[in-house]
Amino acid sequence: MDGRPTPPLALPKPGRALTAVLVVMAVIGVTTALLTTLSIPHGSLLFALLACEPPHVLYEPWTLMTSGLVTSPSGWSHLFFSLLGLYFLGAPLERRWGGWRFVLFLAAAVLAGNLVILAVSAIAPPGGRFHPELVYGPSAAIAAIAVAWSREYPDATVNLFFFVPIRGRVFLWITLGLCVLDLIYPAGMPEGVVAPFGGVAAGVLFGGSPPLVRRAWLHLKLAVLRRRSGRMSAQDWLAPKPPRRTRPGGPPLRVVPGGLDDVLKNRTPPKDKRYLN
Repeated sequence: MDGRPTPPLALPKPGRALTAVLVVMAVIGVTTALLTTLSIPHGSLLFALLACEPPHVLYEPWTLMTSGLVTSPSGWSHLFFSLLGLYFLGAPLERRWGGWRFVLFLAAAVLAGNLVILAVSAIAPPGGRFHPELVYGPSAAIAAIAVAWSREYPDATVNLFFFVPIRGRVFLWITLGLCVLDLIYPAGMPEGVVAPFGGVAAGVLFGGSPPLVRRAWLHLKLAVLRRRSGRMSAQDWLAPKPPRRTRPGGPPLRVVPGGLDDVLKNRTPPKDKRYLN
């Protein structure tokens, strides 16, 4: 379990976190499809409860996260390729990061994708592809995983479309190119055409070891410490340390007599010394 990517001809073994995500997404996808296609009364309530409606997101804030688990109920391809993308690139990341970081990373990617949709919808002209009425799907999470994988394994090889070997460094730019193509050809993008860009941002910020956000925080902390040390004069460095304050109400220290030396000193030697050894 060293976190290295799986060889091209071997199927990756997902951990517990990725397995749980895949199972939950598959169950939700099949359940919402059955409830919708079988014309069950109020069968679409589960889908409406989990999918995100940007105009009403203030009344349903949980949908900013749950929309990443929902797939299209009208066809199996959306669910199948979503599970496939999470499975192949998510397994090596989970082995390298651990389950908790991997799940938090997926949640941050879905949230970032939906926030980008809300931001673009607020500034874009009315009408058009930038004002979706309903968004759902894990494209932001898949884009984030692709970017994070390319940053973690820049020299590793992944088989694009199962037979085209691509280096990790090149795979990053291919992911960005696919996001641009989704923006130009918006058909079949229930997640929203700008959601993958939020995933790319999440992959850049939170992917890598250490993540870019952590490195920025450490650099900022180092700059603050250097600035504080620059303000200190020679007198501050040479000044004697203040005496340690004793704990109020603490008992005074004292030496308790006793020990092995005192026992041996006060012991009377035996008359018969044959048994001393």
